[in-house]
Amino acid sequence: MSKKRILQFLRAVTARVSTEDAAYVERYLSSAVQPLFFAQSVPDQCHALRAARNAEAIAQTAQDTVDVSLLIRCALLHDVGRKKGDLGTFGKSFAVLFAKFCPALARDYGNGKRSGVLARKMNVFFHHAEMGAAMLSNIGFSQEAEIVRKHHEAPADDDPPELRILRMADEIS
Repeated sequence: MSKKRILQFLRAVTARVSTEDAAYVERYLSSAVQPLFFAQSVPDQCHALRAARNAEAIAQTAQDTVDVSLLIRCALLHDVGRKKGDLGTFGKSFAVLFAKFCPALARDYGNGKRSGVLARKMNVFFHHAEMGAAMLSNIGFSQEAEIVRKHHEAPADDDPPELRILRMADEIS
């Protein structure tokens, strides 16, 4: 297991959202979309906050014109398809290991070829980007939804700079 994964686990089990973090969320997310952010587990909220701050820093060095406000909203919302109780820290850790060591079987569970609790959890693990995008589209956040939907897809030449930066920030967060 990589040091990165161990650090992610330790961050998750010690995660706390500070009043400064909550103020950052309120500064960038309208009251219409804040419930989606706060419906995530606290570890996922903290991950999204790290991703947003990392994305903001990366955007400062970008050569492309970047809509920083859009970028930060997308970073804060990129994992809203994983709601509190969907996976949990231990469930996500299991899903990561299962997908790494038994990729075909994990995909079978995640793509509806199996049933039960594990199938529901693996479905969220593999498809949270699409789920989050649908949630965002349903409340009128279509621009954010498109970026969130694609944040785990392979890069394409025509990706907007906000999507490219989000992927980088997500990877290091």
